[in-house]
Amino acid sequence: MNDQKAGARRWFDRRAASYESGVTSRWRDPVQRESLEALQLGADDRFLDVGCGTGAASRSAASVAASVVGIDLSPKMIRQAQRLAGGFANVHFEIADSEHLPFEDGAFTAVLCSNSFHHYPDPARAVREMARMLAPEGRLVIGDACSDRTAARVADVFLRRFEPGHVRLYRSDELGSFVRNAGLSRVELKRLSDGGFAIVRGVTA
Repeated sequence: MNDQKAGARRWFDRRAASYESGVTSRWRDPVQRESLEALQLGADDRFLDVGCGTGAASRSAASVAASVVGIDLSPKMIRQAQRLAGGFANVHFEIADSEHLPFEDGAFTAVLCSNSFHHYPDPARAVREMARMLAPEGRLVIGDACSDRTAARVADVFLRRFEPGHVRLYRSDELGSFVRNAGLSRVELKRLSDGGFAIVRGVTA
């Protein structure tokens, strides 16, 4: 594990207990909700939540999808996710790296990555892995803060220096390019908060 990933793991291990009630949830939660809505989950979906944190999106998906798997690099986030999802029989969580997903090709019909993409040292590889997970006509949605706005670019510089595991923010068109370059089609882009956040959706052939 490289230094950035190790730093991110330690950072989120420390935050796991208060993650869903912390101050940053005020901007994370709307992005996550809209990203999940963009997947248009149905009762037959096999859902994968990449960078699931404490599993809020996974719990929401569990009320709709047939099966839900959440992965995160932080053991304490996964432990908290398991505790909070104790009432859901169709949800499973495990520790895993977004750039090396431990599942077979085409194992899922819907993949979500919300609020964690800026922590990935090799984003292109991470998106290729997410695309590999998808069955034909499967959907991928990535929702994250983006650097379209000047204020976000300033914040990005600060976060790279002071937040362990923060790699960088991307422009919304860059996020779209990652999805296209992973072989997905029908790529759609939605900006939130006047361009402070972006949601990108793509579909496998």
